[in-house]
Amino acid sequence: MSEKKHKGDHGRRAEKHAAAQKQSALYSPATAHKPRRAYLRNWVYVWATLGVILAVTALIIGFGMMGWWDNLIGSILVVPVAAFGCMCVYDLALLLTACITFGEGMVNAGKNEQGQQMIFHASSVVRLEVRDKSDGSLPSDAPVYKNAELCFVMESGRINRRKVSRLTAKQLAKVKAALEAEKKFDTTQ
Repeated sequence: MSEKKHKGDHGRRAEKHAAAQKQSALYSPATAHKPRRAYLRNWVYVWATLGVILAVTALIIGFGMMGWWDNLIGSILVVPVAAFGCMCVYDLALLLTACITFGEGMVNAGKNEQGQQMIFHASSVVRLEVRDKSDGSLPSDAPVYKNAELCFVMESGRINRRKVSRLTAKQLAKVKAALEAEKKFDTTQ
């Protein structure tokens, strides 16, 4: 066996490596294969929709237990109730996936009121504001914004607006952090 002393401290090195990984994950721009998403979920609507889905399921089970599926009225009523439940499941999926996507220096803020995709360079965004419907700027330190617009003010003067029914300060902070990380991405390559 060798008499040589072991050099280095693996525990400290592992801690430094983990801290560096966490730091780079927070501030590195996203790639096309793994975009960064800032979710804008409205949990009030999510839980309400989930409650409606449970009520529709209970109603369909109730139709079966009362024997309504065997008569004409029950078999006709179960079809629109089930169709409404399927529509609510689709709405729940949309509510859970509502986000702004960042990747390779680009921002995808969803669709505007005309139905066109709002995709733009993050580096051309001058500032990010939260505005109300009368186009007045809201304070940046509010805990919750209701029925507001998330506005990306561009260098050209154009404003890309994303309507939100409820936006928390935490969600706004995630959008700002992701936008700042994407501004560092070099789009000239």
